[in-house]
Amino acid sequence: MIGERKHYNYRAAHIANFILNSADKEGREISILKLLKLVYIFFGWVSAVHDGKYLFSDPIEAWRYGPVVPSLYYELRKFGKSPIEKDRAHIYKDAFGDEPPKAPTGKEIADRDPNLFETLEIIWDSYKDAPAEHLVALTHKEGTPWWNTYDGTFNKEIKKDDICRYYRKLYERLG
Repeated sequence: MIGERKHYNYRAAHIANFILNSADKEGREISILKLLKLVYIFFGWVSAVHDGKYLFSDPIEAWRYGPVVPSLYYELRKFGKSPIEKDRAHIYKDAFGDEPPKAPTGKEIADRDPNLFETLEIIWDSYKDAPAEHLVALTHKEGTPWWNTYDGTFNKEIKKDDICRYYRKLYERLG
């Protein structure tokens, strides 16, 4: 499993958009803290379920409040602790590189990768009710890739193979 990796052709912004769309359809609000943790969790579970295939290639770093995809954070930090307003989120408008920008509905992922789309929906259903603080606690547990990487500094990348191994062990425990 570990070694030469296959990648889905997505960016973290695609997964953030999937989450924002899913939340919007259900009338849920998502904070940046929750979104960042969910994007990481989605990466981990997809790698476990899909034979170590990386969901996206964006770097994931170990920050104080857990794993962070810096490109998402820097785009969305303007929302602070407020819910993300998807019509003001640049990632939402250009993740698929459309001209003029449009908001992807998840249909693009479903059309390209139906098995992946099904997995994303299962992960969303599993974590959508979890408060951001709970997701932070999950990612901060002793032995997690964040725990093994974070040293109090910024810009320290979490190795994707470590994330894959960790979530694969969780997946195998499910039987």
